[in-house]
Amino acid sequence: MTVSTTLIVLALSVGLFALGAWRDSRPREAGNPRLFSWKPVYMIALVVGILMLVHLANMIGFETGKGRGRF
Repeated sequence: MTVSTTLIVLALSVGLFALGAWRDSRPREAGNPRLFSWKPVYMIALVVGILMLVHLANMIGFETGKGRGRF
């Protein structure tokens, strides 16, 4: 992926995380259950955002792969 594609995906995941966290934190109305849970949405967006940050770090020149850890 190019830098611009990575930044676009990162921006989308940050926006989706913010939307999901906001929608999930709104108070519930009594007697009106939610039909959709936003927790999985913003957790997946968080994982994608972290992956894009690691990808950007690799593109800049930081090595985060093999030979850096115990395993």
